[in-house]
Amino acid sequence: MSVIAERLDAFRESILLNLGAGALENETLPVVDVQGKCPIVAALADERLAVLMRRVEAVGGFANVFILDEEDGAVHMVPFIDRASALLADSAEDLTSDADRPGPDATAGMFLSYLELKPNGVLLPARLEDDRPIATQPRELQLH
Repeated sequence: MSVIAERLDAFRESILLNLGAGALENETLPVVDVQGKCPIVAALADERLAVLMRRVEAVGGFANVFILDEEDGAVHMVPFIDRASALLADSAEDLTSDADRPGPDATAGMFLSYLELKPNGVLLPARLEDDRPIATQPRELQLH
């Protein structure tokens, strides 16, 4: 197993432990699918954004995304929500047409920095126009 995979597995396990019986046990996750499940996607800040987007796509395109910045230990939760459920969907900036968007080699950490500049969220690309998720403002969380 690669070093990145080991780091990611440890982070994923930490999220699940904290949701089950830790700092996040009373946290309400904002993204819930039609079956009542809360899809969770974990990423490291230094991973490529394209890899994160593929993980989100693999769970249906919408997820509670947790990103770990190992430099400062900060954990950020970013909801990738259904456009129809987003309160600010009409005022979200379209990632596909924003000249300041993260480039093809961007990392998840770069995406966090970009997203923090977009108070109404960002409309993400998708295969179908109607299925485009919105990434809303990240929130920093404390894990044990």
